[in-house]
Amino acid sequence: MADFVSWNDIFNGEYPIFAHRMENGKKENENIQEHILLCEKYFCRIEKEKELPEIIHRFLMRHLPEGTAMEKKLEDFVYDMFCQMIPFHDFGKVNPQFQILKMGNKRIPVTRLEGLSGSEHSLFSAFLYLDYYLTRIEHSDFEDYIQDILFVLLWENAYVISRHHSNMDSLSSFIEKFDADDVLGELTEALDRNAIPGLKELQSFSKENLIKKAKRLRRIKKKFTRQQDIAGYFYVRFAYSVLVSCDYYATTEYMEDVEIESFGSICNGEDFSKPYADSELVNKIKKYERESYGRNSENLKNCEEINVMRSEMYLDAEKMLQRYPNELIYFLEAPTGSGKSNTALNLSLKLLGTGKKIFYIYPFNTLVDQNKIILQDIFKHSEVKEQIVTVNSLTPIKGIHAKEDNTEEYYQKALLDRQFLNYPFILSTHVSFFETLFGNGRENLFSFVQLSGSVVILDEIQSYRNSIWAEIIIFLRECAFLMGMKIIIMSATLPGLEVLGGKECTVTRLIEDRNKYYKNPLFLERVKISYELLDQKMTMDTLLDQVKRHCTPNKKILVTFIRKDSAYEFYNRLLADEDINIPVNLITGDDSEYEREMILRPIREKKAGGLILVSTQVIEAGIDIDMDLGFKDISKLDSEEQFLGRINRSYKNDGMVYFFDMDKTERIYRDDYRTDEKFTLRQPRMREILRQKEFGDYYQEVLEVLRMQRNESTSSDGLERFFGETVKNLNFAMVADRMKLIEPDNRRMSLVLCRRLVMENGIILDGWEVWNQYLELLHNQTISFARKQVELSEVRSKLNMFIYQVKWNQDLNYDDVCGELYCIKDGEQYFINGKLDRQSLESRGALFVD
Repeated sequence: MADFVSWNDIFNGEYPIFAHRMENGKKENENIQEHILLCEKYFCRIEKEKELPEIIHRFLMRHLPEGTAMEKKLEDFVYDMFCQMIPFHDFGKVNPQFQILKMGNKRIPVTRLEGLSGSEHSLFSAFLYLDYYLTRIEHSDFEDYIQDILFVLLWENAYVISRHHSNMDSLSSFIEKFDADDVLGELTEALDRNAIPGLKELQSFSKENLIKKAKRLRRIKKKFTRQQDIAGYFYVRFAYSVLVSCDYYATTEYMEDVEIESFGSICNGEDFSKPYADSELVNKIKKYERESYGRNSENLKNCEEINVMRSEMYLDAEKMLQRYPNELIYFLEAPTGSGKSNTALNLSLKLLGTGKKIFYIYPFNTLVDQNKIILQDIFKHSEVKEQIVTVNSLTPIKGIHAKEDNTEEYYQKALLDRQFLNYPFILSTHVSFFETLFGNGRENLFSFVQLSGSVVILDEIQSYRNSIWAEIIIFLRECAFLMGMKIIIMSATLPGLEVLGGKECTVTRLIEDRNKYYKNPLFLERVKISYELLDQKMTMDTLLDQVKRHCTPNKKILVTFIRKDSAYEFYNRLLADEDINIPVNLITGDDSEYEREMILRPIREKKAGGLILVSTQVIEAGIDIDMDLGFKDISKLDSEEQFLGRINRSYKNDGMVYFFDMDKTERIYRDDYRTDEKFTLRQPRMREILRQKEFGDYYQEVLEVLRMQRNESTSSDGLERFFGETVKNLNFAMVADRMKLIEPDNRRMSLVLCRRLVMENGIILDGWEVWNQYLELLHNQTISFARKQVELSEVRSKLNMFIYQVKWNQDLNYDDVCGELYCIKDGEQYFINGKLDRQSLESRGALFVD
């Protein structure tokens, strides 16, 4: 239990110091003691729910040299420094300018303090915190090397305090403020003259020693190991998340009279595991376990039921988890269509005994929505169904509390829950999850503390940028240890990344005998592969003739290109061909959420007859559709295997795929080593690897190239420079930039094409009306910020159905604009038979992204 520093030990002036005030005057100003007490209340709640002392213990372990005995006195000192960030973070509000300008405090005896810029309070708070502890460390009886570690942790805490209202920049930029003795030197001299009556005199700082303290920190940090540097990186994120959570909740309670009592942890794992265990699917698997489980590869060779193989894999993985329950990272390598998602759900629920929250992370929003439907069905008879929440840019903010008469409390809690991820079971995307791990924006860090004790499932990780695979596995391993997480990584093709991370990055494989599945005819021979089209010059005419040859009334055909232009051209040729008498659809990155769902739902629900679906590679990983025949333009071997997973998924017919080579991959997959021709199906060896599903051989070569050309590079791209400089200096902005999963594309603009859409329930959604609702909400100054954000998320969810990404063009002829959204009122004129007509829209000045 934390024992906090009292405000009266820092300040005993005979005039009030305020922390917040209501602009409308509905409440009296909140004095600093009241705010600190509220912050401390929330800290104690988070401390209990998230078991903060255990987390700090692990961080301290990583900071100490290997083999150092952990003394209770040291643990207590470190935890005390951590706790005191809570009261100290706003002590700098004694700044006279803050009190006068921000609080309207007329009882302040001085008007300004030399060395402080305007109403700044965060840096001053950090300064006072450092001053309080520096002497305590230097006069302690800890050994010198322990004092060095305490010194670093102290400065990291102070940096967090200095940035608690800002994005994270770098620890170096914070230290530099102490190098220049003109600004903080003036502040030190002013405080020595008792410039703020009642503020306790400085204990550690003087104008002469400011630079010495900063230099000492640099000397110590320079000697830190990579493991210590990574621990420091995640420690600062963790400390920031805890501090800002307490500050935010406390401020909301004062401003809105809304109290947050829990933070979305799963209190009883059986609330989720029992309804899952009682589901029809799991009962069938357990029945199989009792009657037939334990067959080896030979016994399963003649198996004709794919659900038998799925049950075997489910039970094999469960058994391996029981054998190794205390590992940090597990790897589930299994063929496409083998039921990885259900297996991973079972494993995550088994791990809930050691976890507080489940994160299920997918590469694309379409997979998030698809699996949300599956989970809602599994838990349809349980109250926990409402606790499974989608968190992405497309889904409205959802409150898990009762919504009664649109009360303000509902909106406040709903917004806080979304900002701080106060949900038990979260479905989200790789991009959102990586922003929590690596983003340097203030809101990126809000929810970092929620990772503590969590179970995280990372699905389809081969879709990550391969240039940062080594960094990913190194960071994940350390974060899992420090935050007490369990991570399950899934992939059909990637055999594991531990080879890139070094001997410390061990991963426990959940499938002991991969060949039991990959070599089984149900997966190995489910789809036959033809390269006859790959060995000839491919043209649109040739491809059209091939597709027409196989076109029958009941056959579902998938044709995938790597460039949108090619997909559009082929789609239009199919539409124009009078010999084709079955429906033809097109899905690309241009399509809105609404269009994709209207096309995919009938296929997914097995309500579609014969059809031809033309697509780009947005259709690949994880999309649950079952087609009979496929044609694909070659790209990466991972993509080819994912494409095979969309064909004959249920193994009820004969599946066939024809690969061809039409467009070059360089423009599509920049900086991806897997697109080198020697790793594509142009090479007979790669064809054999795909046929035999021996992806380990493929990746052994790919990872070797990655290791030689990037990881061991002595340039800034190399791991040594990245961890030894960027991470060591806690340059959060540069880490965030390097760890982006998707490279930012500044050439794009978002275009709203308004038209009338018929929804699944028959309701008509009018795009122009939605656009005007959006504008009206944005300009509404009569409702609270929280209510506005919740309602905006609901309107944005509808607006997303009308948004298209096009190339930036300042000459675009649009009807309305709001921020970075450009709107065309009569969007229907740019659609033919419900499909976007790129040519007619381009005549208006909209050019599409490749």
